[in-house]
Amino acid sequence: MSKQRGAESSRLATIYMERRDGQRSTWRGRRSKGQDIKWDGFPYSKPDLLLFETQNYSSPLDHRPRRKNKGKIQKAKMRVQSEAGLALLGSSAMVAAQCSLGSSYSWSSSDALAQPKDGWASLKDFTYAPYNGQHLVYATFHDTGSTYGSMNFSPFSDWSEMGSASQNQMNGATVAPTIFYFEPKDIWILAYQWGPTAFSFKTSSDPSDANSWGDAQELFSGQIQSGTGAIDQTVIGDDENMYLFFCGDNGNIYRASMPIGNFPGSFGSNYDTILTDSTNNLFEAVQVYTVPDQDGWKYLMIVEAMGSGGRFFRSFTASDLGGDWTVQAGDESAPFAGKANSGASWTNDISHGDLVRSSADQTFPVDPCNLQLLYQGRDPNANADYDKLPYRPGLLTLN
Repeated sequence: MSKQRGAESSRLATIYMERRDGQRSTWRGRRSKGQDIKWDGFPYSKPDLLLFETQNYSSPLDHRPRRKNKGKIQKAKMRVQSEAGLALLGSSAMVAAQCSLGSSYSWSSSDALAQPKDGWASLKDFTYAPYNGQHLVYATFHDTGSTYGSMNFSPFSDWSEMGSASQNQMNGATVAPTIFYFEPKDIWILAYQWGPTAFSFKTSSDPSDANSWGDAQELFSGQIQSGTGAIDQTVIGDDENMYLFFCGDNGNIYRASMPIGNFPGSFGSNYDTILTDSTNNLFEAVQVYTVPDQDGWKYLMIVEAMGSGGRFFRSFTASDLGGDWTVQAGDESAPFAGKANSGASWTNDISHGDLVRSSADQTFPVDPCNLQLLYQGRDPNANADYDKLPYRPGLLTLN
């Protein structure tokens, strides 16, 4: 039923949102004069870059879109246009500027965000996904003895809450994990190493529960020439294919692929070597992301390197996940993220982690206007075997 159009009546507002994968959602809001708009069921404060359409009505008789703008919803502000009660969302407050990532990065860093719970020496290998409007983080831990294990943090709303979030041990180890939501099959994926095959994966419908994951399944069965074997996988997809990227602590980055319709499943044993350099320059912890609105490229790869001043990340770009990769920020003195530009005072290492994604889906999208890196750092004066080095989570935010 429509409301009266008097000065104090409620006005209806509609946001139509279409993601880059074509999925469309609609949220309706209501506002009385002098009040902020109230959106029914709107799940985000900063959604991914979207195509959105806005139009407001004194009655809900016609919800056809009026216009499209490419941008990011930041806040909803209303202004009354006429006595009839027609109101439009102020586009200047709604559309964020496109942000281009150059080859020079400067960050600010948090302190260590969490300490391992009793009996654990380190927290490392972080993987991130947004989940129900909160932060969901899985990681590897090493105990004070000789064992690696796996865990998650109970979802939390603000990074300042990570230290008080429950640390939940998994029943089985899923070391160096990668978590994402595979939208075509409506299932969560946790990929990892040191399972029954070179890389394995598990599935769940409730990723917040550390022990909701099913049985291990084969993700990749190939072998490489390396003292470690294949390690530190990540998975990403485009409209047609899923891609597996991985390392070997040997100066190479590897890639395998399959049609997206065959996923989740095994990439088999075949692979291509797509980057080759010194071991120090291409060491481990490869990650790949989709970055919108960049000039000449669409995908960003980061790879952990061994530097004279600590671990750091180099970056590469490509216009096609199956194509060639070009160094973007590759020097220890001017890295993607490292001691030279992190702003961190508590660690020299900027090591294995994950960019904070704007959506959990298989395209691994990140927001270039709000770029953050969840990483592992440690006290540079700590003296221990590598497995027991006191790694902790930290967060970089692009300046």
